[in-house]
Amino acid sequence: MSAIVETPRFPISDKYRQSCQGELDVLRDALQRGLSGTSEVVEHYEADLAAWFDSQNAIAVSSGGAAISVALAAAGVGAGDEVALTPTSPLCTVYPVIAAGAVPVFVDTREHGFGMSLEDLSRVHNAKLKAIIDIPMWGYPTEVDELQACARERGYTLILDLAHAHGSTLHGKHLSHYGDISCFSTHERKPLATGEGGFLLSDRQDLADRARSYSRFGNLNGRDFGLNYKLAALPAALGQHRLRYLQEQIDARRRNAEFLLSRIHHPKVREKKQIDGGETNYYSLNLQLFFRNNRSFIDYLEVNGIPSDIKRYGCKCLYKFPAVAAYQRDCPNGDALLRGMTTIPVHPNVTEDELFYIASIVNDYNGD
Repeated sequence: MSAIVETPRFPISDKYRQSCQGELDVLRDALQRGLSGTSEVVEHYEADLAAWFDSQNAIAVSSGGAAISVALAAAGVGAGDEVALTPTSPLCTVYPVIAAGAVPVFVDTREHGFGMSLEDLSRVHNAKLKAIIDIPMWGYPTEVDELQACARERGYTLILDLAHAHGSTLHGKHLSHYGDISCFSTHERKPLATGEGGFLLSDRQDLADRARSYSRFGNLNGRDFGLNYKLAALPAALGQHRLRYLQEQIDARRRNAEFLLSRIHHPKVREKKQIDGGETNYYSLNLQLFFRNNRSFIDYLEVNGIPSDIKRYGCKCLYKFPAVAAYQRDCPNGDALLRGMTTIPVHPNVTEDELFYIASIVNDYNGD
């Protein structure tokens, strides 16, 4: 059994609290203007989001979960409709589907990663299936180009939950390029953080118009139904300012991941497979494990000050949670993926000394 360090030299934080020069001045300036979700501050933020992600439309909303709810409404998903999604996603993804009165249909992942299996998707295809949601967990790109072609052929609306994937790309394009409508979170742990918040991107004007209307009480025209999911001006001002530093932050995450991977030599630990043409933002480094007892390794890392999202969130296929058990559909690939991995923080606040420490702790493990 591996020796465990009782007091970690470096308790590594998995939270990255971004702080950029000039933020207080930006917020003071925003306070002099309108503070509501229809303020010009929000309009400017949305314009910058659209430009950064090379999208025709951006709609700022109050959370990542709100973004999914708005996307479902824009896609016309309602009571009795079915929505396909992978079971390896967070509860945050499936709850808006249930709240819309729709039926979540779990589709297995591919063996090597979190992208939706086209073969398993074909098994659940029917007239009630209206939309599919793909979720590139921890920022690792999935085969969204293939999923896009399938969705167009079968008439599904392709919704991408990119809460982890700010700046992740496939074939040189932002992942949002492949979705009919894409949803982002700007929760404080995300690469672009406004505390709470989110946004949607879409090149389809019809979906963007419906999303904006729905998030603003149907524009209060008394004809179109909607709810209030607008983002207020202060977090929008903060987001607009921090957007300028987003690429710099993603580059730092990639450098940290490369630094760490070049120093991890344990034969039973390797990075999760990167798909051809994909480039992750390294929201977290995803390590594939080949121990007989992977959980013991994760516990060992935690005791030595290295956290894991797998343990933090109790990650398991969603249908194993009581609130979602009624929708169970066994997905063996997804189950194996979550049991065979861990995450490692590589955000910009992780120091070089901490990266050396993480590598040494991983390499020193001698459990089975």
